[in-house]
Amino acid sequence: MDSSFTMEVALKELWRPLMRLLELAKKDLRLELKAKSNISLMLLFSLTAAFLFSAAIPKPGELFSPLLLIIFFLTGMLGYSTSFLKEYDSGTIEGLKASPLTPQEIIGGKVVFNLCLMLSVQALIFPICYALFDVEGNFISAFAAFAVCNAALSVSITSLSPLLSHSRAREMLLPVVLFPVIFPLISSTVVIVDNALTGYLDFFRILFVVAYDGIIATLSMITADRVI
Repeated sequence: MDSSFTMEVALKELWRPLMRLLELAKKDLRLELKAKSNISLMLLFSLTAAFLFSAAIPKPGELFSPLLLIIFFLTGMLGYSTSFLKEYDSGTIEGLKASPLTPQEIIGGKVVFNLCLMLSVQALIFPICYALFDVEGNFISAFAAFAVCNAALSVSITSLSPLLSHSRAREMLLPVVLFPVIFPLISSTVVIVDNALTGYLDFFRILFVVAYDGIIATLSMITADRVI
């Protein structure tokens, strides 16, 4: 009886922080759906880049994976950089810190928000790039493999972006500082998507991406109290 009661209490304690960070993500998504500022800018940029690549490169289908990563890396920076910066610029970060939310929950909420944005962008842009670049290969496996890598990039970059939130040139420093850190994810993603186009899912590299992403997220949670 005591053990079951203890387990129930432990589950409630684990569930409560999760619900709080989901509430923060839901609040950001609700505001984004009203304003549509970030998602519109991200879609416009990614579409422009996709059409430019298809027109400027003779055989873009042979470079599908790296071109797609360039588009999503730069597109993501438009959303990642504003997820925390808008809180600091508007002064709402002080309200978040004064709320019952812990720094880890604030980062977790922003991770979920950016993850939803990037997966939404992928749902629209990936098929367009696949058609524009005249790619030959397995669409479903490539889409699924890229979704995993896209999620890993979203989690890693959003988790690390608070480290630069107090810098004056944070918008310019973010891609410069983060690129060397996430380069193993980017290089692995290129290989994973190329293999997925042939119908082969490289589970070893996918596991590496997930593990590397988990390490970055863990380090971010450990340092959250100092950077927020």
